[in-house]
Amino acid sequence: MGHAKHEVSKQQRRKPWIRYERTHCLSLVHTDYHYTSDGRYLCTILDDASRKVLAAGDFDHKTTENALFVLKQAIKECVSWNHPVLAVLTDYGSEFYANECDAKGHADHEYEQFLKDQGIRQILCGVNHPQTNGELEWYDLYINHRDRCGSLEAMVLWYNEEKPHGSLNLDIAGTPS
Repeated sequence: MGHAKHEVSKQQRRKPWIRYERTHCLSLVHTDYHYTSDGRYLCTILDDASRKVLAAGDFDHKTTENALFVLKQAIKECVSWNHPVLAVLTDYGSEFYANECDAKGHADHEYEQFLKDQGIRQILCGVNHPQTNGELEWYDLYINHRDRCGSLEAMVLWYNEEKPHGSLNLDIAGTPS
């Protein structure tokens, strides 16, 4: 309608796109819950470098106990790799983080305490910034393909072993370059 000016300088991306992904497996894992259309909560732990799902669980409720169950599964999986998980990226959800502190600024939270006991650093996402944990958008794939796979375990196996990960910089053979 002619109300906006066409400015060529604003049509191009000013900064180059930066890929924020770790180069070493298990240096950072992402975890979050996703509410599915059938009223269940899917908790997943995904490695930032390889984009492999380390562990996943399907639950009736979004709780700290369920999140710890999935985290312990992931840690058990990593033992076979002979490398510990160094950091976990979570949001400020009450299942991962104590939202209230006492007068001295201390809070007792089971998930945070477990991470400290294991020597794992907790990194918190930016508030109202879902792109920080965007790698966990495998949930869309899960929703679209879970009926084909039959179970969560089969879906994770298919995702890890057979599906090429589009978010990775892959060469022709499908291996990270």
